[in-house]
Amino acid sequence: MEELLQDLRYGFRMLLKSPGFTGAAVLALALGIGANTAIFSVVDAVLLRPLPYPEPDQLMVLREFKLPVHPEFPVAPGNFLEWQNQSSTFESLCAYRGASYNLVSGSTPQRIQAARVSAGLITALGTPPAIGRDFLAEEDQEGRGNVVVLSHGLWQRQFGADPNIVGQTITLSGVVHIVVGVMPPSFRFPDDATEIWTPPCTRSG
Repeated sequence: MEELLQDLRYGFRMLLKSPGFTGAAVLALALGIGANTAIFSVVDAVLLRPLPYPEPDQLMVLREFKLPVHPEFPVAPGNFLEWQNQSSTFESLCAYRGASYNLVSGSTPQRIQAARVSAGLITALGTPPAIGRDFLAEEDQEGRGNVVVLSHGLWQRQFGADPNIVGQTITLSGVVHIVVGVMPPSFRFPDDATEIWTPPCTRSG
């Protein structure tokens, strides 16, 4: 122990004699620790920690690329329908995209993060609604998609965990929607901020 303390004292004295070298060494060490922490966080989230859905190894994400001009851009609806019709590899193909709505409930409107998802996506993720149902295929059609599934948190916070919420109406961005389901607390898609799911052709005000 005494030899270790002597080595530490000697090391500190040498560092104090060369402040420029000390600063460079500390900076390099900090950058190395930061880079390794960031890389581990990505690897942990993407490779080590499984997705919070049953059978996550069977889930895939398909995207369109047009390199080098467009590294990534949204899939055109016509292309998605073509993929659905011609696919013989996947059990099902579903689409989603981010959205947001003004939820009018009470005296103050709220901006709510949402996702527009095609019929079957919630079922494909293996997590059925805790109350009510998933979207129907016909609700993907224009003019028939003014239905909504709520997150468990929003249902509790904004609607008092009303067990009779299914069938009631709420107003999203000036358009009346019918509540058809409530997801369980564990459901997070595509991220933790999403609190409402609607069909892809939902009409918004």
